Amino acid sequence: MLKTLSIKNFALIDDLEINFENGLSAITGETGSGKSILLESLSLLFGKRSDSDYIRHGAKKATVKGEFILSNEQSFVLDLPNHIVLEREIDESGRHVVKLNHEVITLGKLKNITASIGLIHGQDDTYLLLDKNSLIDFVDQLDIKKINDLQNDFLLKLSNYHEEVKKFESLKKKKDANLERLEILEQQRAELESYNLEENEKVELEEIVDKLKNFDLIKQNLQISYDLVTSETFQLNQLFDAYKHLEKIKSYDSSYERLSTLFMDSFYNLEDSINDLKNILKNFDFDEDLFNQYQERIYELNNLELKYGKEINNLIIYLSEIKDEISLMSNYDQFIIDSENKIKKLYDETYKRAKVLSDYRMKLAERLEMKLIEHLKELDLINAQFKVTFEPFRYGDSFYENGIDKVDFLISLNEGEPLKPLSKVASGGEKARFMFSLKSIYAKERGLSMVIFDEVDVGISGKTAAKVAQKMKELSNDMQVLVVTHLPQVAARSKMHYKIYKEKENQRMKSFIKTLTFDERIMELASMLSDEKITQFAIEQAKSLLNND
Repeated sequence: MLKTLSIKNFALIDDLEINFENGLSAITGETGSGKSILLESLSLLFGKRSDSDYIRHGAKKATVKGEFILSNEQSFVLDLPNHIVLEREIDESGRHVVKLNHEVITLGKLKNITASIGLIHGQDDTYLLLDKNSLIDFVDQLDIKKINDLQNDFLLKLSNYHEEVKKFESLKKKKDANLERLEILEQQRAELESYNLEENEKVELEEIVDKLKNFDLIKQNLQISYDLVTSETFQLNQLFDAYKHLEKIKSYDSSYERLSTLFMDSFYNLEDSINDLKNILKNFDFDEDLFNQYQERIYELNNLELKYGKEINNLIIYLSEIKDEISLMSNYDQFIIDSENKIKKLYDETYKRAKVLSDYRMKLAERLEMKLIEHLKELDLINAQFKVTFEPFRYGDSFYENGIDKVDFLISLNEGEPLKPLSKVASGGEKARFMFSLKSIYAKERGLSMVIFDEVDVGISGKTAAKVAQKMKELSNDMQVLVVTHLPQVAARSKMHYKIYKEKENQRMKSFIKTLTFDERIMELASMLSDEKITQFAIEQAKSLLNND
């Protein structure tokens, strides 16, 4: 339950603190006095989106703070102490801060906490009954926790399904767009493969051609080198003889040994070099046909590099990439078939989750029908009949965000009348009773400790007003009920009666609230019963209402 509500710099409210008690509390006041502002500030503690426009002119921030007493069960489920303080702060920039027991928390956590404490019926909620797309939410609210769990399972599968559908559509578009590209790639592959490209081929060919271009020069120098080392004046054996003589004396000095080794290595190295030079000269020949072929090949490779803007080694890589891309394009049909099969599988999985969700909704709908009819009969609609209808969903149809369900509320309020859409046949007062019944059922089913009604009794009068007041009183036996009301019957039944009023202070209007004494309640009720000025008859009626309570 809500113990204390503190509001600072919120619209017409400068600085307000209200203490609440368990049971039924009525809040009354003239139109424009600030009743809706009070409920709006309380809505912030229940997770409603903040708006910097609510900050009182001249202030830098607005603050709403509520002290709540949790039941032992709520304390256990939420893992919180029995006494908590929730606070919401809004500054000029629109930034908001949420606190639990003076520690900053997320807005999501705030919503989770207050959803387990109570609910608020706002003035606009009744209009949702006119929106067919909103009706399914009224069914879900009967067990919102289980519905959320089932819907999250469904949404996860739905997300996977939609992702695969996007991939499928992308594949189809790529197939259409790439038919022309496939033809180009096939031509490029055929051309590049016809050249039998090898890594570093062009570099090696250029080296060979350069050597052949300088054939005479190279051969001449090779021959001169050979002639020099094989001339009669050059004796290779003399190196060997020098080595043999040094070998005899190497033990006498390390330098002799070093020279001996050097002459020996020189002999054998020179001998090998002369043999290599001899073999090179023997095999060194100029083949003009081969030379022309090499030049032609280099010319072709140069043109190929120029055409594709890539070097030969990179063209080899590009050819591999082309083959991969052609393979992918050539297999698009199989990819599309595989994607279609995967889509069907994901659709089936999503449908199964949606069906589980829908089946549970139908059970909730049956419970809602039974409980609502019972409530409506107690609110002077003794012939009320109510039915939640589900639109058929055919396998293969597109999913909705909430599953596969669209519902309508059908109602009959008079004996012998057929069931018709509630939005078309119910009056304002009947819709109000319907909404009051819904919220009462939700609060009990979810084990809440408080419920707040903002003018849920609009359009109700006479004996029906007395029955609504009685039902509110009965509801308050199980939980704290706060109601903003224009009905004297409801206000008279309340345990606590608060009046909101506004006055000018320092040239500005401010809203105030006070707890009414018994005599003040009489005058407030008499005012609610009167047209313009309070009459003695209205005072007597007010006393009668209070005494009957």
